Amino acid sequence: MEKIQVGSLAVAVSDAGDGPPVVLVHGLACSKRMWFHQIAALRGRFRVIAYDQRGHGLTDAPAIATEYSAALLARDLDGVLDALKIERAAIVGFSLGGGSALALAASKPERVSRLVLADVGAGADDPLKTEWMARRWLKLIGQGEIDELVCDMLRSELFKVYAKRNVRRRNHMAALIRGTPIDGLRFTLSEVLAKRKSLFRLAGAFKTVRAPTLVVVGQYDYLCSKSARLLAQTIPNASLKIIENSGHMSPLEQPAAFNAALMEFLGEAVV
Repeated sequence: MEKIQVGSLAVAVSDAGDGPPVVLVHGLACSKRMWFHQIAALRGRFRVIAYDQRGHGLTDAPAIATEYSAALLARDLDGVLDALKIERAAIVGFSLGGGSALALAASKPERVSRLVLADVGAGADDPLKTEWMARRWLKLIGQGEIDELVCDMLRSELFKVYAKRNVRRRNHMAALIRGTPIDGLRFTLSEVLAKRKSLFRLAGAFKTVRAPTLVVVGQYDYLCSKSARLLAQTIPNASLKIIENSGHMSPLEQPAAFNAALMEFLGEAVV
């Protein structure tokens, strides 16, 4: 692990393997540590880069709200590519990270060779419910109820299927949440999640994506099922893969099936 400078931000990065570059962008309260299954599977054929988004893991967590937005998260992804001198890469965005990946593919298509959107658009068909969830968690943070916050997040549709698998997985998810800096979690919730526009209002922008795209969604990820179909139907040259027996956290819940879909899709570019 190393840190690279992206603007004023010190960003924690893992860089492993050799071959065509693949960048993994994690979800809310996860950090790059969520990708250990994928890094192990891909590093034999690809150069695999995973980084902590701002406010997460070991990357800087600015203490002011104005340092967080969906646009800044997308700009950070572009900056990571610049800092590592990567002109073009396959981008794999999970959940929150899918927003950054999609924004980069739409605004700078020349930088994205292939695009994977995994469990992206949680609650896009009901943004008021997503905002309510974010406000609830913000209230718990404001009250200093971190233990209750972690329990409430583990009960949410985002994490509950994974957390209910067994004690080890519940503890793993709890550790990822607790490893997220409080300022980073607070402002990601208030400035990104609570202010996110519905994907159904942004569908026109998807048509500018030129990269071959794989949309992945867990069979039981009811938060993302409608948005996954929207993305697959709207993005040119996109396909949909449903990961069976998985909820929202498909890269962790069913890593073998997720990795197989990923390797097949990315492998088409190097055959």
